[in-house]
Amino acid sequence: MRIWGILNGKEDNLVKDLERTALSFEKLGERYGVSRQAIHFFYRRQRITRSVKPRGHQTERCRLCQKLIQISNEPHSEFISLPTIVNKIGQLGAECRYHLRKLREKGLVDERFGRLGSKKVEKAYTIYFKERLSMRSIGRKVGLKNFPSVVRKHRELGWNVPPSLYVYNRRKGSRVKPEIQKGDGLGVDRTVWVSLSTG
Repeated sequence: MRIWGILNGKEDNLVKDLERTALSFEKLGERYGVSRQAIHFFYRRQRITRSVKPRGHQTERCRLCQKLIQISNEPHSEFISLPTIVNKIGQLGAECRYHLRKLREKGLVDERFGRLGSKKVEKAYTIYFKERLSMRSIGRKVGLKNFPSVVRKHRELGWNVPPSLYVYNRRKGSRVKPEIQKGDGLGVDRTVWVSLSTG
């Protein structure tokens, strides 16, 4: 079957649309029920001259771009993973990447927005921003062995990773762990604080 076989009987209308409108190949493909590539192939084969040139991507009118800008304004948006962004806007990843690229080119979103690929890393950062836990504890919590090195790499690349909420107690030489001893004869539980040596 020819590439434009679905266009049977619609070729004349398509030629008119190509010559007289500024609709993109993608929009024309949606209108005629074929792919953008099929429209482009038809356009080249028929040697059509477009009197009205299609305009570039208009981010201010694009519903998808506006959704992406809205997500990019959330706190710590550069740490939202691409799979989460794709899920939020309900589009395919390839489509999302195209619109992200256009927004980055125009400086409408941060250069790092949408660059994070791992949902595990995103989850780790979410905990990192909210809880007083060490990076190793966070890594264990989300099943990520190398979270400290991920943070170090992002900082080296210029990502704005704030200091951790977790504070290491250097005066005691280690974190302090409570142990409960039962059965002291008086029926009272006593808490004994045991220092864990780091040496």
